[in-house]
Amino acid sequence: MEASDRLVNLLGVLAVGVSDRIRSAVAEAMPQGGETVSAVIVIGHAPAMSIDQLSRVLRLTHAGAVRLVDRLIGRQLVVKQPSASDRRMMTLTLTPDGLQLRDKILALRHEALASLLGHVSPEDLAVLERIAETIVGTLPENALTALTTCRYCDERCCGDCPMDVFGPIETPGSSGVTV
Repeated sequence: MEASDRLVNLLGVLAVGVSDRIRSAVAEAMPQGGETVSAVIVIGHAPAMSIDQLSRVLRLTHAGAVRLVDRLIGRQLVVKQPSASDRRMMTLTLTPDGLQLRDKILALRHEALASLLGHVSPEDLAVLERIAETIVGTLPENALTALTTCRYCDERCCGDCPMDVFGPIETPGSSGVTV
């Protein structure tokens, strides 16, 4: 059975509306917006990732990722350290302040999304969860695009993550960062 034009349109509207709701909610904690929020979430999800990995996950140029990391370091949210496997490469880890901000961002995201779901019946919530898992599982093609797809994800809520099938992202000289 093919999806109706109305369903396709509603899905598009839903995607934009949910995205807007998330961005508005997290702006309270981090008004800089843009990929700054995504970077804090992703680095917390995959500590010890490289700047190159971050740039690829966030779809930024390397120079753009370097500037973003410099801003995060300046705000004392991230530290840069030489990689244990390749001393030429720097890895990124959230500071305690960065971890605290990440938790706040994810809590604001959760509140914004939970308020939307509060209008849905329990029966429909169960169906929606199955449908969402099916659709989310088709979005990525590999570990990199899985982490890109999940850049706003709270992995602690996703025990049976559909992205686990992709394993770690690999870059030359790295041991991989698990999605």
